[in-house]
Amino acid sequence: MGGERETKLLEVRVFDDAITKSVYAKQTAEAPQSGQSNCHHCAIGNDANKTKIWTLAVMNADHVEAWSKGRATSLSNCEMLCKTHNRATGNK
Repeated sequence: MGGERETKLLEVRVFDDAITKSVYAKQTAEAPQSGQSNCHHCAIGNDANKTKIWTLAVMNADHVEAWSKGRATSLSNCEMLCKTHNRATGNK
């Protein structure tokens, strides 16, 4: 590999605990102020989960812009989604 590091080869796509907890705390603090869920996808819906505050245990860190499309696994590219919405987003 000639001393270069290609992050796609290393599969660096999982957010670490510090980023996950930081993003969760930020989204959860902002949610009640806006009267919306701390899952951004639930918040835009019209069902009972529109204002639901999910616990960290039932949420997943997700890339705002897909990792598979070359986007970074970073604090600025992370959002927390409920597990249902995280599984539904796929490679978008």
